[in-house]
Amino acid sequence: MAMVVKNNMGAVRTLNTLNKNSSALQKSLAKVSSGMKINSAQDDASGYAISEKMRVQIRSLDQANQNTQNASSLMKTAEGAVSSTMEILKSLKEKAVNAATDTNTDQDRATIQKELDQFIDQIDDNALTTFNGKYLVDGSKSQYGSDTFTAMTNQSLGLKDTDGNAVAGNTALTKLTNRNNDSLEISSADYVTASFVKNGETYTTKYRVDNTTLEDIFSKLNEVGGGSGGGMTEAQAKSTIQNASISALQGVINGSDTTSDLVKALQMVSDVSSLFKGESDLKAALQTPANGTSANQYLITGVYDGSTKVGSTYKSTKMTGTGTTLNTNRTNAINTAANAIKGVSVTSITDNTTIKYKGGATSSTAAADTEWSDGKNYLKGLVAAAAKAEADNAPSLTGGGGNSDSGPAAFGSAKVGSNPSGLVYVGTDVGLSSAGDMVGTANGESGVTVTAASGGIYGQISGLTISITDSEGNVKKSANAALDDFRTTVYAKNKSDSNEMTFQVGAKANQSITVGLDDMRAEALGLKGNSGTRVSVATQDKANAAIAVFDNAIQKVLDQQATIGAIEARLEYTSQNLTTSSENVQAAESTIRDADMAKEMTNYTKNNVLLQASQSMLAQANQNSSAVLSLLQ
Repeated sequence: MAMVVKNNMGAVRTLNTLNKNSSALQKSLAKVSSGMKINSAQDDASGYAISEKMRVQIRSLDQANQNTQNASSLMKTAEGAVSSTMEILKSLKEKAVNAATDTNTDQDRATIQKELDQFIDQIDDNALTTFNGKYLVDGSKSQYGSDTFTAMTNQSLGLKDTDGNAVAGNTALTKLTNRNNDSLEISSADYVTASFVKNGETYTTKYRVDNTTLEDIFSKLNEVGGGSGGGMTEAQAKSTIQNASISALQGVINGSDTTSDLVKALQMVSDVSSLFKGESDLKAALQTPANGTSANQYLITGVYDGSTKVGSTYKSTKMTGTGTTLNTNRTNAINTAANAIKGVSVTSITDNTTIKYKGGATSSTAAADTEWSDGKNYLKGLVAAAAKAEADNAPSLTGGGGNSDSGPAAFGSAKVGSNPSGLVYVGTDVGLSSAGDMVGTANGESGVTVTAASGGIYGQISGLTISITDSEGNVKKSANAALDDFRTTVYAKNKSDSNEMTFQVGAKANQSITVGLDDMRAEALGLKGNSGTRVSVATQDKANAAIAVFDNAIQKVLDQQATIGAIEARLEYTSQNLTTSSENVQAAESTIRDADMAKEMTNYTKNNVLLQASQSMLAQANQNSSAVLSLLQ
């Protein structure tokens, strides 16, 4: 080996080895001190990238778990508010049941009403519960949807009447059966009492069964609650019935309509005030010749001779015959019509202008003779007489609130299935949800459904009761068990934008839970109207109707509690899943990133010894160059 002084290659090579050993020792020291075998991308580029992605996922999963726990706390707050409302409703029903018994006086009921008013106000307070400044159950967190219409379905009524025909809206109450196809044994002499509550107002009507159909029940409720009689005083309602009876016949009396139109008009009046005995009696009376002449001479105004034809009917300005014969024929003609009308009998006829009648369709004593003078329009007089007599003796026609306007009809046309007409629908569909989806009966079997005329909370029917009593006032419990079993199947909701809450419960976009909370205010539960009118228990009838209102409200609150409880349970499972996911990803990341400390300590010791050996050998290599100096001395 040549002896040189410029390049000490031995020292250079030893220095390089020393640097390598020093670098290895530094890396080994970093691994041992950090506990990770990958401390930077240069340690393992692909491993580092995979590990970092896993770390991002772990942190996201942990945050999602925190979100889930916060959401659970929010739902518990909402549940607390709804549970408090549920407790209040228990008390409200208890008070209504108390007020419904006649061991209480009206003064007692007024005292109970004070409690109810305070309880109902507290329900509104509960609905204003907040979490982190957010209102939860005041309707502001509802899901997107359109107005829904209250739908009430009865699945206790049989689907065939006593004649074996399918039950429909025009099925007579006397032909109704229960689910076992046993007759409800409702007699035409029985009485129907029906009540409903809308916007905090209670409306009640009572009338004799006669030929009443299912749809008639709701038609008559419309008259006292949402239609022409809604919110009127009793005197106003009576006047409305009388005027409607006359108005319905005016076109016929003037000779502009046909006999069939007259029959329809009279039937319509019958639907309003139960004035007439029945369609067959009515037709027979209208088609009876007044003076024994030809059979095609129909009684239209009570004054005719068949000389003038209007459409398919006959009208005239004089009665056939003169003198005594004229008056006899006239009397026979008018009495023929009177026989088709309840509670009215003609007592005398004066010339061509005045008749006297006795009336009182529901009174035990006939009213005094009353005169009607309107030229020769005797049938008009008879209808007016009957209408007045019926109105004077009718049960209470007043609603609960005395609103100045009548508002929309309470019950509307059936809005489901293939039959869009009528007030009653029979089938498995009961109505549309706020999302526009068809809602069916719970068991998939057909039921009898009635739908509110107006959508949203303002148009909702919050309680419906129907009762049958016999002529002596005894309640027919078996009939009521089936007929009074209308249960709310679609609850009224207002149209809402997309205001539901979204809880991010995953590490990726759209891994979320969307929650909409229903309106739990007293108005939404049907306990009061938008004017602040609260459900009343001021009378026995109103207290009885209030029981149904509270039952519906309880069911709506229970549905909301079930929704909240289901979400809470889901959030709990979500939290558990996130915890497990985070744990598993962390375990996977550990295998990539974490150092085997025993192995790393071995490497550290090795690299440390090598570094010391390199340092020692570098010193020896530097000594080799100094030997050349001895040659230069």
